[in-house]
Amino acid sequence: HGPTTLWISLFGAVLCCAVMFLFLYIYVTYKKPEVNWGSSSQALYYVNAIDSALDLTTVDEHVKNFRPQCLVLTGAPMIRPALLDIAHSFTKNNGLCMCCEVYTGPRKLCVTEMNSGMATKQAWLTKNKRKAFYAAVAADSFRDGVKSLLQASGLGRIRPNTLVFGFKKNWRHSTAAQVENYMGIIHDAFDFEFGVIIVRISQGFDLSQVLQVQEELKRLEQERQALEATIKDSEFEEGNWGIRGFFRRATKLHITKTMPPKESSINTISSMHMGEFNQRLLEASTQFKKKQGKGTIDVWWLFDDGGLILLIPYILTLRKKWKDCKLRIFTGGKVTRLEEEKLKMASLLSKFRIKFADINIIGDINMKPSKER
Repeated sequence: HGPTTLWISLFGAVLCCAVMFLFLYIYVTYKKPEVNWGSSSQALYYVNAIDSALDLTTVDEHVKNFRPQCLVLTGAPMIRPALLDIAHSFTKNNGLCMCCEVYTGPRKLCVTEMNSGMATKQAWLTKNKRKAFYAAVAADSFRDGVKSLLQASGLGRIRPNTLVFGFKKNWRHSTAAQVENYMGIIHDAFDFEFGVIIVRISQGFDLSQVLQVQEELKRLEQERQALEATIKDSEFEEGNWGIRGFFRRATKLHITKTMPPKESSINTISSMHMGEFNQRLLEASTQFKKKQGKGTIDVWWLFDDGGLILLIPYILTLRKKWKDCKLRIFTGGKVTRLEEEKLKMASLLSKFRIKFADINIIGDINMKPSKER
């Protein structure tokens, strides 16, 4: 009876384990608990990223390994997509790109707003296939916030070295303090040893007004659909009771309160269209997403300031969207040595394997401007 008892015991133990797992499977299938235990791959990615960042700190820097790592002052990335696109053109698969936003105002309110929108704005970057990070700070002023970003952004060797922002289009109508702060940001970037790229397009980058109109139209459309659903589901009875009931339901949906105030800037735009100006803004916001036609990229390398002004256009010409554009170099030189200066510059560009279409030497760059108009 001894061996038989052992086999029966083993069979019973296996059967108990099988029944236990079966009960667990049935319970989980039936209850469907919303539990996320995490995955081992997520932990592995995190550990590998930390190890790689630490390994980079032990690698000696070399000028040939320099790559533009950009801190882009887009605000919310969906507000200035064209500015992000031009920066992404030379950082994609090549360097770091950080979209930065500065919140100014009461600290508690700013921090609450900043934290609530962090995940949404990073998700927008991922959805639009932009290899960039989103970062935000709360500060007493915009310039103070940019200072904080210039000093504290990045991790180890993965740190920005180039500040990218838009040209101040409304400088003629701005106060002296606003212009001074704008210029101060440029000086701050140089003080912290950053390269500076100022991007300008005719229509400007700010789409906040367009987005505001789109949100308003979306809200009105949702309320219109809600009203239609109410009309469809309502049972109109003869007499005043049914009509009163319908209007009570419409009031609960705020259908009668959808008109914006007269002072709103939205009233300046057609209810059917966003207006010609906003349409031009939208078209301008996508110009760097399109393939650029044949043309030239003019590089005004007037002073030897490190070569960033030449590196960025060169990287652009390596991209698929910009491959039909040729570099045309403008640089300073002496009037008596124009050909010699031109050969010298051509030799320098060839040394760095930078293809160019033409070189123009400006001989009178150091001459004072004439008093004659």
